[in-house]
Amino acid sequence: MQLIYAETVAIVLGLAAHAVLPRRGLTGVLLLPAVGGVACAIVWVGLTWARVQQGGAAMWLASLLAAALSAVVVGMVVRTTRERSDEARLADARPF
Repeated sequence: MQLIYAETVAIVLGLAAHAVLPRRGLTGVLLLPAVGGVACAIVWVGLTWARVQQGGAAMWLASLLAAALSAVVVGMVVRTTRERSDEARLADARPF
């Protein structure tokens, strides 16, 4: 049951990352919340299999930290790559 709460918080962290990071127009609004949710679920289930105390502070901290970090990293990488790709495509399309 606590996984549902953790997922909700992770999705909100992904939304916050989308709003805070620069060049938000280069990615869709659902990309970073989805990345955060998936990262949280993977870490939570992995820690469950590792027999970490269910609902303990370590499980919450690791899961939410993974969600926030993965959303920020993916957001920065995708937006930077997209901006460079768009600039290169526009440079090739300009008539000289």
